[in-house]
Formats: sequence, C-alpha cells, structure tokens
Amino acid sequence: MRTQTSAGLVCLLLVCASPAALGVEPGPAGQVGGDSAIDVRYTVAREPAQAGRVRVTATIERPRHVAGLSVRPPAGTTVRRADGLSRDGDRWRVDGPGTARLTYTVPVGLATTFGQRTADTDDWTLLARQELSLRARWRWHVGPRPRWNESLALAPGQRGVAGTTAAYIGPHETATATVDGDRITLVVPAAADLRPNRTAVLHSISHAKRASTAGRDHDHVRVFVAPNGLASGGYAPTNGEPDVIVNAGEPVHSPVNVWVHEYRHTRQTFAVTPAMAWLEEGSADYHTAALTYAAGDIGRDRFRDRVTTERYETADLTRPDSWDGPGPQYHKGARVVAAIDARIRQATEGRRTFEAVLDRLMRRDDRVTLALFAKTVSSVARADLGAFVRGAVTGDAPTVPIDGLTDSGPRRSGSADTTERPTNAAPSVGSAATATNGDEPAAGVDTARPVTDRHGEWTVLGTLGMLSVLLARRQRRRERP
Repeated sequence: MRTQTSAGLVCLLLVCASPAALGVEPGPAGQVGGDSAIDVRYTVAREPAQAGRVRVTATIERPRHVAGLSVRPPAGTTVRRADGLSRDGDRWRVDGPGTARLTYTVPVGLATTFGQRTADTDDWTLLARQELSLRARWRWHVGPRPRWNESLALAPGQRGVAGTTAAYIGPHETATATVDGDRITLVVPAAADLRPNRTAVLHSISHAKRASTAGRDHDHVRVFVAPNGLASGGYAPTNGEPDVIVNAGEPVHSPVNVWVHEYRHTRQTFAVTPAMAWLEEGSADYHTAALTYAAGDIGRDRFRDRVTTERYETADLTRPDSWDGPGPQYHKGARVVAAIDARIRQATEGRRTFEAVLDRLMRRDDRVTLALFAKTVSSVARADLGAFVRGAVTGDAPTVPIDGLTDSGPRRSGSADTTERPTNAAPSVGSAATATNGDEPAAGVDTARPVTDRHGEWTVLGTLGMLSVLLARRQRRRERP
C-alpha cells in the first residue's frame, strides 16, 4: 500500500510539474529549464546632424521560454524604427521569440557627482553603455531566471573602439601593454592632451594587475582617455567590468593615482548594503596608494600621508546621509582599510592581507553588511578583530601602524587562498551610482540591470519536480532486497 501511494504521488507531481499540464509551450530541446540568456546588442553610430545624440540599433534575441518581454528606452529617446516590437504606452513589447530590432537616437552626456563624464561633439563621441541601455521586464516559463546580456558594437564606417560598458568614436590612437598574456589597451582621442607618458600609464596599471589577486582578472582591460574638458578624475561605468574612463590630465606619480584606482574597480564584484557602500571607494583608494608606492611611483612619506589622513576622521561610514559630500568614503575609508590591512599582516606575520578579505567577500552571493565584513576580517586574521572593525567604521578613525605596511611593502601576499571565479557585477557607487530598485532608478544614472514582472513564475514547479525525483529515489532504496 505504501509503495502504491508513493508511486502515485510521484506520478502526480511529475504530471503537475510538466509544462504540458499547465498549457506552457515547450521550447527546443536543451532550452526549457536552462539558463538561456536574453541577448541585446547595441550598435552605435554618430549622428552628424544632431550634436549631442547618437543613433542606436538594439538587436534583441528572445528565447522561446521567455514570455511578456518588454523594453523601455532611456529618457529623451526618439524611436526611428521598430521591427518585431509593438508599442505599449511608454514601452515596446517584443512580439515573439527570435530577433527584434529597435532603432532610436538618444542623448549623450552623463553627469555624476564630480561633473560630466561623457559627451558627443562635432568631432568625437565618448559614451557609457548605461546611457543608451534598454530597461526590460519579462516573464519566463520554466527554470531559473534568464540572464540579460548586453554588448556594444560600432556601426560599419564608425572609426573608434567599443568595449563592454563604454565606447569612443572619432580620431584616436591606441597603446597596448601585455601582462601574462592579457591586454591593457589605452584609447587616446586626438582631442585629448594626455599629460602623463603613455608608457608610464600602462606600466602603472600593469603593475597593479600583476599585484592584485582578489576579484575578476579580465583578459582585456580598456582605458578610455577622456578629453581634458570633461570632468577630472575617473569613472567606472560598472564595477567588475573591464572598461574605465580617466581624464587625460590625471598624473601617475600620485597617491591618488586615478589610473590605478579605476583599474581596481574593474576587479570589484562584491555587492554591498547602503551602509557598506564606502568599501568600494575606500578599498580602491587604499590600494591605489599602496600599489603606486610598491611600484616606486611615490615615496614612503606620500604613502603614509595618504593612508593616515585626518580628513573626515570622525565620520560614520555607515551613514552616508550624514556626510556633507562624498569625501568620507575616499579619505576615512582608505584609512580604515589601511588600519585593517596592517592588523591582518601583524596577526598573520605577513602571510595574509586585506586582499584575502576582498576575495572572500567576492565569493559570496549575499550583500556585504558591517557584521559580515567584521566577521570576514576576523576569519582572515585568525583573530577576533570584530570590535576593532566596527569601531573603526562607525567611530573615530583608527591609528595606522604604518611600519606594518611599509617594512614588507604592500605586495602580492596572501594569494594562496584566492582564486578567480566569475560573478555578477556590482553597480558602481560613489563616482556614479546605478540603481536596481524595480524598473525605476533610485539614484544616480539609471537601472544597471533589467527587472522581471515575476521572479521565478514557474520555479515552484521545478521544486515539485525535484521533490518527485527524491521520492522516487527513496522508494527504490526501500524496494531493494
């Protein structure tokens, strides 16, 4: 009787979990229930007659198991043509599986807290992908949430360079360095007066790449040099991605070496809570000074002055709403990370560094909280540093045992427990925030990722299917002699 009941339950679960029982049209073999992606390719061209705008053709590949896919162009967009899409209010609904194309013009001119980062002029265009990206919603029938893959390309006849999250169109030159088989490409517009020597820039970034162990190590990093008239400093359109923008006037021989700072953002793939957003800029700024010092581009005194700064030393880093500007995350943030790094080195006799903390945080799927951060630091140091970390972050800035950082040098140590793994990119915070709050931007530029109408509409069925398999296995074990 028990055997019949279990078998009947298994059959019922299998029938209920099947797409046919629910009226769901199955896709091709190997696709239903798979992690198929919705691929979107943005092909960009300059619009000579419309300064400040570019023309974009978005080619959308919709898998069969994705339903109800709709997209919304960025603000200020003028749609020129739609193939395979139908208008639905301020959105465009993809008519069916397969390929659809939406052609539109969109304004270029991204501004962040620190000024304008991109522009379209009579002679050249520098843009970030988020300026022209579609915002999407969809449902799917079976399996895990489909990935949303975006890529950039230049239209035929457009002279320039397209990266993953940024592109330049116009007269330019490139310089390339190779590091362990990987490439670093410097894209220098003709309109840019690059103040540092190109060799010095590439050497500085190359050293940072060799010395860094945590995070994603890309096989091709593109550094887009921004013409001098744009905002000073630098910008990473999306943390964890291989493209950065740095103003042509930024020096290399500086403890705030922006070329290295933005490179460090390409490796950051951890996600943070608002209270820990400072960690992205604070850790990048500390390692900028440390790596520039280790490369011999600054002396010990300049390194010490940077990581022991008294600026914003009483700021509570977990309360950005209490700051009078973005400075605390850079200044006090760098000092806090320096102090933690020194104590980890002391506790482990130099065998581990703060890189190991970042590596462990980037291996996790959950967002970094202060509690998780303090716990991870203690685990790496193999000593209870929880109270010290919490006090350093929320209270007065801690002292930095500078000798612990300069005697052995901030070199590639603690790499034995670090290995690369692909992860999702975290949004850039500080230089220009991106938001993932529903389908509307919460702050900064706009949504970095699309959102779905229903998160896993049929994933309950997948759970039932797994349960049926487990019940069947259990029954087979019972029936064995």
